[in-house]
Amino acid sequence: MRLVGSAITIAVAILGFAAIAQQTGSGSGQPPAESPPTTPPANGSQPQVDESALRYFASQGDTRRVNAEIARLRALYPNWTPPSDLSQLSAGAGAAAPDPLIERLWNLYREDRIAEVRAAIAERQTSDPNWKAPEELIAALDTVEARRRLTNASDTGQWRTVLQVATETPSLLTCMNVDVMWRVAEAFARTDQPNRTRDVYTYLLQNCANPGERLATLQKALTLLPEQQVTALLQFERKTGETPDDFSSIRDELARRRVERASLDSKTTASAEDLAVVERLIQNTNEVGPVLILGWYNYHHGNPARALELFKTALDRNGGAKAAEGYAMSLRALERLSDAEAFAYEWRERAPENMKIYLDVATALLSQDPPPRLEPQVLARIVPVVTAQRFSDAAQALGWYSYNTEQIRTARDWFRTALTWKADDEPSAYGLALSTQRLNDRAGFNAVVAQWRSRSQRIADLADGINPASRRQPAATRPVVAQVPTAQPLESTPLPVQPRQVTVERVETEQTFSRTEDNVRRRQTQARSALGRNCAMTRNPTGLSGDAALTRGWCLMEINRPMEAVAAFDQAIASGSSRTREEAAYGKSLAYLRKNLTSEAAIAAAEAPQTRERRVELGASILTQRALAAYRDGRYVETLLALSERARLVPEQNDLLLIRGWSYLKLGRYDDAEKIFRAVQQTGYSEEAAAGLNAIAEVTGQMRY
Repeated sequence: MRLVGSAITIAVAILGFAAIAQQTGSGSGQPPAESPPTTPPANGSQPQVDESALRYFASQGDTRRVNAEIARLRALYPNWTPPSDLSQLSAGAGAAAPDPLIERLWNLYREDRIAEVRAAIAERQTSDPNWKAPEELIAALDTVEARRRLTNASDTGQWRTVLQVATETPSLLTCMNVDVMWRVAEAFARTDQPNRTRDVYTYLLQNCANPGERLATLQKALTLLPEQQVTALLQFERKTGETPDDFSSIRDELARRRVERASLDSKTTASAEDLAVVERLIQNTNEVGPVLILGWYNYHHGNPARALELFKTALDRNGGAKAAEGYAMSLRALERLSDAEAFAYEWRERAPENMKIYLDVATALLSQDPPPRLEPQVLARIVPVVTAQRFSDAAQALGWYSYNTEQIRTARDWFRTALTWKADDEPSAYGLALSTQRLNDRAGFNAVVAQWRSRSQRIADLADGINPASRRQPAATRPVVAQVPTAQPLESTPLPVQPRQVTVERVETEQTFSRTEDNVRRRQTQARSALGRNCAMTRNPTGLSGDAALTRGWCLMEINRPMEAVAAFDQAIASGSSRTREEAAYGKSLAYLRKNLTSEAAIAAAEAPQTRERRVELGASILTQRALAAYRDGRYVETLLALSERARLVPEQNDLLLIRGWSYLKLGRYDDAEKIFRAVQQTGYSEEAAAGLNAIAEVTGQMRY
């Protein structure tokens, strides 16, 4: 087979003999030795060309295939001229009647039934050894099979196989097979030969005419080549002719990338032209990407007000967690810390970066000088998140906030907590020394001094009486805040005690929602009755109606299979009515609570609107479990925080008051513990309260009853 012209040109590049040349086939390298010269026959006659494929496609009226075959034959036989009247190729226009088998073979080929073509050829050759299939048919079959091998190798990342097949089948490498050329270009890139990738793209842009394929070539170059090489390829843009190129989108993308790099580095400045391109992209499209890029550029280059506007636009375009992160950071940069905290709280669980910015904003809010007058709901948001994330900087900030608002015991607890989470935090150690000194907690103070005297000069000075504790935090300590008597306390006063029977040894939650419990038990019983034995049979709830899935969920709760119930409730949420979704979200929360999965229960409760009664019930139950889990793990500060949050929702019952008392005792807050135990004692819990009072007496050496 003759392989000349464009096929030889790109084959030379693949074989590594030379860079891509012009379509004429000229170049600095020599073609393979077996390639014949391209000069016409001496007598000027037309070369012998097998036009059987062309004749068949013309007879079928398949114009696309006719044009493709003409292009293929021209690539193989540059001196061949197609008939001026294609009707001459069709049967009945003076041409000899085609062989029915040949026509059948071309028909199978046209339908891409290559294996059947090969089988039919083999069968004919078996019966007639002298018969030969048309050369063009064999070449077409070889090409199709090679294309398949190359495509499969590309799809599976076998890049060297791609290059091998392309080298062995240079007839593939023409503008008629642009997809193959793209795959070869990628194979070069994946085998660390970017200059060869550039050469393939250069060949395509110099020789192939389809505007869509030319633009797509540059789009692919954007993903594989350095920016400088992509910029160099723009020189091949055709601005005249019947089908001129429009590479403006490529130039815009390059400008966008340059601004994006500058948006991440405050030391890199984008050009006015590139910034104008991104501004235009924002105005002309509804995409969020350019908005985020320009938002971060303005944020990192000292213009937070403009950044805030852009991040708001990004949020309006569903920019998600990254837009929210930028919006919160811009609010912080503008010193709108209260707004930043409220906004960041709503987004805190969308991504780790959103949680980080919320904690940073909360820390900054608490660290203002003078400290702000924070509303109760603000502190109610901050404290549980800080505790759950074990964020030492915020714990330290809460410590200083408490210290400077005369909540000295709470300050001491927060400083201790901060040191638990970050043992080498000197400012928290200094705060703990100050607060224990203010509370006349000699043992606590001496313990801090013994551990930190050699590492902290100011703690050593405090121990030596050079810098006694005062009501204000010293200016050298981070963060600097002042005392404001009207600031909101961080801990609620326990609500009135509800008389009930409990033992300290059990330390279990008593239920305070008897009417709700009765309703739940009734639902479970009804569901069990409705399903009978089918309830216990394992079944995938997918496909059940909302009501059927809800019934199955309650039935599974009745037989104490809560995790299977969760799946059923999920199906009810997905397919049920609004009322069904409400019931299912409620049931799902209870199922998670039964497995002590409080975080999952909280998320489930928010999957559908709930009545106020249920919100209170679920919130109290979740906080109860968190308090009990923290108490079992010896995390007494977190226990008190959870109990205080719960006390804002419902009255605190005796068993939880006892846990509060024991937590105070474990933290060395003996006066607070005594108040709790005596309050419980007055309700008739004399034995349990006496145990707590005796424990205090053992520690302090003073009888408490």
